[in-house]
Amino acid sequence: MDATRIHLLITHLPVFGIFLGTLVLVFGLIRKDSQVKIVSYAIIVISIVGGIIAFQTGEGAEHAVEKIAGLSDDAIEEHEESAELAVWFIYSLGLLSLLALYFEVKGKALAKLFSYVVLAISVITFYFVANTASLGGKIRHSEIGKEQPVQNDERDE
Repeated sequence: MDATRIHLLITHLPVFGIFLGTLVLVFGLIRKDSQVKIVSYAIIVISIVGGIIAFQTGEGAEHAVEKIAGLSDDAIEEHEESAELAVWFIYSLGLLSLLALYFEVKGKALAKLFSYVVLAISVITFYFVANTASLGGKIRHSEIGKEQPVQNDERDE
């Protein structure tokens, strides 16, 4: 399987995984349930791995789509720049989630603090990852971000 296919298959994992992991973490914090928080960290870490794979395969995907006539070089460049920023949040969230997971499993006093830090960073990371995904979608889907004209149906008149 080439980089383009892997990139397209995996790019949804960090978007939906970080979102889901964040929701599960909120639930765990509300319930004060250590096991739920552990599951949330695992979901986030798996999502982070997907984000790293998406970033690593992005260059290969870029080379493949640059050959396709009619695609915007500006859209590709904007997506790439957004990914370069998002990956720093991805790495940070991954490291913080692993630390939080360790502290939670070991019952350390820092577990509670790290759960809130992970929550805050996961919300921020989700924003950057979702923005990057949206920009990536615009490369092949020119209808994204443009207002669609309202079509009048003569039968309704």
